Amino acid sequence: MKIVKLHSIIALGLFALLAACGNDNNDNSVDLQTLKVVSAKTSFDALGGKDTILVNNDVKKAYALAPWAKVNSNGKLVVVTVDVNQDMQSRHTAVVIKATDNDSTIVAIDQLGPVTQIDLPENIVFNDSANAVSYKAKSTFGIKISSLNNWITANYANGEVSISTTENNEGHLRTGQIVVESSMGKDTINVTQIDLDRDILGDYYLQLVETDDERKPVTRNYAVKLVKESNKLMLKFTTNDLAFPVTYSAEKGGLSVAGGQYAGMFDNNHIGTIVGPSDGQTSTSTTVTISGKFVYNPERASKAAFLEGTELSFGKEPAFVLGKFSSTVIEYKNYKGYLIYGNDAQLFKRKL
Repeated sequence: MKIVKLHSIIALGLFALLAACGNDNNDNSVDLQTLKVVSAKTSFDALGGKDTILVNNDVKKAYALAPWAKVNSNGKLVVVTVDVNQDMQSRHTAVVIKATDNDSTIVAIDQLGPVTQIDLPENIVFNDSANAVSYKAKSTFGIKISSLNNWITANYANGEVSISTTENNEGHLRTGQIVVESSMGKDTINVTQIDLDRDILGDYYLQLVETDDERKPVTRNYAVKLVKESNKLMLKFTTNDLAFPVTYSAEKGGLSVAGGQYAGMFDNNHIGTIVGPSDGQTSTSTTVTISGKFVYNPERASKAAFLEGTELSFGKEPAFVLGKFSSTVIEYKNYKGYLIYGNDAQLFKRKL
């Protein structure tokens, strides 16, 4: 411990001696830092540009510490020119300004990265009428937007993306795309025109993948109708009197089936819906649903003469069950077994 203290004392003594030597000069004068910044505009957006720094004394020398910033001076004014920032992140540097070799100041320079903000949803759903809508958008380097379909017009101007459609008279729903390109990349937006009354109501096949007596998968089709009855949208079986309510979403162009929906009587049993995300997670709760979005498949319509082309998938894993119950209260405490149990439920619209 005594040796350490001795070394420390010696080191401090040497530091004091060096300091004394450093301050030694012929006239005993002391240099003072007198250069001050009067005003400065040194924050840039991604496009770069020029701004100025004003100091209180004439500038002898000024330079930037990064190659993307250039500096010129004239008297007390320093002009900073910043290049375009093509990177995705902001960047920072500094400008050193000297009035003399011993009188200087440093000013920070900040530049933002490119900004692209487009409040566009991934899917836009309209009814069959002619439509027009706009969304706020901004981009440092601009936005290029184009339509892949002649019934969709898309433009970008004055901070807005505008999208319009002509009236849909094709006799079925239709879906098109617009492509949005910016410095952030390229995105495709789906645009759908769909009308419940004109395009969706009608005759369908409800297709399910079920299990036969040998526990092997088998695909079965049930003739059903999607109709309006007493202000409700109903899915009705055409070979019996079973029918249950379903929900149509105009915003999504889709359909959902909830659990706990009463469907009627069959072989002296009350029938109701049971649904779930998978076989092991089925429920009679009305808050549990399976859902899908309507699409139009022209290949299906061309290959199958009896199909119109409109279809919907509830997903491969979700389960759809018509259960047998001992009362009109569709709950598991009243469950007696199932009438229909399948996965991969799909609806295929039939031609009239």
